[in-house]
Amino acid sequence: MYPLEFHVITDGKQSEDRILSVSSILAPHVTAIHIRENSQAAGDIYSLSEKLKQCGIQREAIYMNDRVDVAVAAGLGGIHLKESSLAPDVVRHHFPSFRIGQSVHSRDGAIQAEQKGADYLFFGHVFSTESKKDKEPRGLDQLQEVAEAVSIPVLAIGGISPERVGAIVSAGASGIAVMSGIWKAEDPVSIAKQYKAVLMKESDQDAQTL
Repeated sequence: MYPLEFHVITDGKQSEDRILSVSSILAPHVTAIHIRENSQAAGDIYSLSEKLKQCGIQREAIYMNDRVDVAVAAGLGGIHLKESSLAPDVVRHHFPSFRIGQSVHSRDGAIQAEQKGADYLFFGHVFSTESKKDKEPRGLDQLQEVAEAVSIPVLAIGGISPERVGAIVSAGASGIAVMSGIWKAEDPVSIAKQYKAVLMKESDQDAQTL
């Protein structure tokens, strides 16, 4: 059993100051902070990653979404790939130090990503979410199918609230990835602590059953 993970992903809608101030406080409570600023130029994303490190966030806990070049330049700990990105084995061949994740949307996609060398997966969207109103959520049954099909950690993403974490873990997920649930919250740190508390409770329950 892997330790339950908690990843927070930037949503491309926050000011740099807010990203820095919130992330610096969140860092002790999360596994990783993902920089997902798709509309930003490479130089600006690099600058943000450097400022996150200057705030005291360990580089190993900063993951870059898709932009392998910026992740390399900034010496970050992880790279998170889309299904349309470079394959995990290509990134691993050239940059073996990264922890490499990939977003997947099906059982077959998860199996392929594991075979290509991904260290962990995001699967979703599991529940309805504002960012994907026009797409049906994949639900807990599909999450369980994916988690049972691979041996690497599968993290649930999409519509994740603290109240849903227990069901997510019961379906076989090894953690959660949250975007709107943090950045749209009036008090991101308070809600992050709620997520973390439920994950710790679920981890303790799993340990007791082993």
